[in-house]
Amino acid sequence: MTFDLELTGRRALVTGGTKGIGAAVVDVLRGAGVRVVTTARSVPVETIDGVRYVAADLSTSEGCAAVVEVALREIGGVDILVDVLGGSSAPGGGFAALDDAQWQKEINKTSCLRFVSTVLSCLQ
Repeated sequence: MTFDLELTGRRALVTGGTKGIGAAVVDVLRGAGVRVVTTARSVPVETIDGVRYVAADLSTSEGCAAVVEVALREIGGVDILVDVLGGSSAPGGGFAALDDAQWQKEINKTSCLRFVSTVLSCLQ
């Protein structure tokens, strides 16, 4: 089944867009005609045509600001934000396997909040 989401010409910013779910999101958005900027700590060797890759550390204010600057300059702003930033280093076994220290580490997603706050300045 296919359908048109009417995303052609929209502008998206995808964090963590070089591997796994993030890369899949980038691929789908690009295929739907979206202009995409994506981030990771490093630019991948194999890239998707039409996607602007930005190497940045989004755990810092400077990294967040640099990505937003590129999005503004390269695609003129952001209509869609997909935040795949971060990951988990928790052991297997689900929530019951986590002790208090591991819970705190998994719940502390300050960098995600910092990035979203920075991006809000260019959402239109």
